[in-house]
Amino acid sequence: MFIRLKDRLVFILENARYRALPQSVISILAAVSAALCNKNFLPLNALLAFIGVICVHLSANLLDDFFDYIQGVVPLRNAVKTGRGLKCENILNGNVTPGEFFLWGAFLGLIAGGIGIYFLITIGLPVVYFILIGMFFAVFYSAPPFKLSYRGLGELVIALMFGPLLVCGVYYVSTQNLTMTSVIVSLITGFLAANIVYVHSVVDIEADNACNKITLAVLLKNDYLRFLALFLFTMLPFGLAFIISVPLGIVLLITLPAAVYLLYVMSDKKRHRVLFKLIPRKMWKSAIKNGNEYFYSRWLLARDFMTLFVTILSAYFILKAVL
Repeated sequence: MFIRLKDRLVFILENARYRALPQSVISILAAVSAALCNKNFLPLNALLAFIGVICVHLSANLLDDFFDYIQGVVPLRNAVKTGRGLKCENILNGNVTPGEFFLWGAFLGLIAGGIGIYFLITIGLPVVYFILIGMFFAVFYSAPPFKLSYRGLGELVIALMFGPLLVCGVYYVSTQNLTMTSVIVSLITGFLAANIVYVHSVVDIEADNACNKITLAVLLKNDYLRFLALFLFTMLPFGLAFIISVPLGIVLLITLPAAVYLLYVMSDKKRHRVLFKLIPRKMWKSAIKNGNEYFYSRWLLARDFMTLFVTILSAYFILKAVL
């Protein structure tokens, strides 16, 4: 019984794209680390916020696939060779129904909602604003009638969700106040998370055009403008870090080679293989075998750059709190 339950949970997590969770986890880490420097830090609230954010992220992934599927977008996207796996593959193979995707997403959303109610009772009304706006973006990222990710607003929504909403929200419930530092940290994580989605959309331009999905990469009509957007997403966090602390900004320059390498591989028209294997060997071999290496290597490079950058940022706040 327990083995079957474990297998089912793993199956649900795989369909909820748990591999994308690091961008949530690292953003939460930044918020909690910054909150440690506040004398009003509340560990239990930070833990509950962590659980709530993870549930919202997984729920949003499931609902995104559900709404794409019922709107007939999936066959159009999968018909285009984009160098990555099929979308909604388990639905297409009959291993799961679209309704199950919706129920799983709704259940995870209810868990997050329950945590939100606890915060409403213990902290007050301001928490509700973060929760309601976050849930609106999570649902209507791809759901009609707004379909924000189809109207050129996907990167902006992700920047807000993983930036001000997540970081400032977690910081607020953990300390019951906001500071200018927490806002700057939220902008850093917002730009870096949007960068991951932007890299995704640059690689997916052909597929997005096939299903009439307007992303920032589609809106920017030429390679020069697309590179400029990538440059800004990648480099602006360095400037923001210097505003927090000059020594911090200097230390974060050690991540600059990773940023420059990301800019290089995203402008590589010959689609050369990346120099560094950023995923486990088994997954790497599978990606090469299935022709997915181009997509996953670049997407993971953007994700790993964010992870490295924010880990150092978080370490700065942890050391500050300890010392």
